[in-house]
Amino acid sequence: MSVIINNPPCASGDVKCNAALFVQNNSDEDLVQSTFWQQSVTAPDQLRQRVKYALSELFVISSNNTTSIENMPRGEASYYDMLGNDAFGNFRQLLQDVTLSPMMGQFLSMLGNDKGNATTDPDENYAREVMQLFTIGLWQLNDDGTLQLDSTGKPIPTYSNTDVKGMAATLTGYSWNIPGDSSDTAWSNCCVYVGTGFGEELLPMQSFPNHHSTVQKQFLGITIPAAGSPDPAGDLKLALDTLFNHPNLPAFFSKQMIQHMVTSNPSPAYVNRVAQVFKNDGTGVRGNLQAVITAILLDPEARDTATVVGNAQYGKVREPMLRYTAWARAFTAQSRTGSFYIGSTEDPIYGFGEM
Repeated sequence: MSVIINNPPCASGDVKCNAALFVQNNSDEDLVQSTFWQQSVTAPDQLRQRVKYALSELFVISSNNTTSIENMPRGEASYYDMLGNDAFGNFRQLLQDVTLSPMMGQFLSMLGNDKGNATTDPDENYAREVMQLFTIGLWQLNDDGTLQLDSTGKPIPTYSNTDVKGMAATLTGYSWNIPGDSSDTAWSNCCVYVGTGFGEELLPMQSFPNHHSTVQKQFLGITIPAAGSPDPAGDLKLALDTLFNHPNLPAFFSKQMIQHMVTSNPSPAYVNRVAQVFKNDGTGVRGNLQAVITAILLDPEARDTATVVGNAQYGKVREPMLRYTAWARAFTAQSRTGSFYIGSTEDPIYGFGEM
């Protein structure tokens, strides 16, 4: 195993920074944690580090499961790099990069999701989670994050099982991106690259038209007619555009980012102000994350002490990992060896008490 130990801190937007630590794909996953702490504690772009950490708690993958993510630490590191690279970009690009990541593909079963047949339906895992967790949530929202209610006073579902099935069929036909190889072997197997370059665990998944569903698909008010020939890229674009333009997205995403960055109980007015910036950054652009983060951090509710004093609901309990990095940055913690490995964070006595 060959490893670059004294790798300098990542430059902003360098999507290969974490992944460059691993010359071979099967290097120890401890190196992922080491470079995470190196950047969290010492990288000069502190706000980017903070935002991508928040994004990682929304667009979750995990090596602690039955997938092979823990055996592909370069891919895991590259996924985190991608969140940092997109942190101040546009949400639409972030959503596409998350969706086509082979690490997310493994975690939520979109990688290798086949078109189905008379007895087997496409896997619904990512289709459900991309709506429920990543974009629009379970219930229809007002722009201030409060629930829309029907005539009986009950919340209104955002989507139905029919929408999940339609979205699942739309997201079929994606698997490993092995350059120059679009065979069924590439579709079904993980031919791990073990050379000195970047392998398919670092590349966006590619489409395999023969494995993409051509049946009629319905979701969120959209109908894709049955087709004579498969169009996985076109169907994917329509699905992501529909989610990106859904009226729930601005409030759903904005409220979660406020909760991660500022306060656990933002007022509806605070959520609404940020959601309006998500809808339009002032230049007609929707989903400008730089503008959204700016709106979150510069909002009067985030910076006006009058908002805080006497308000028992204001603020948030800072999670242990953030308390540690704040201390380390405040006291300019350094490493004599170049290693920033912290070890397990889970133990409440010897660690941080945070999984």
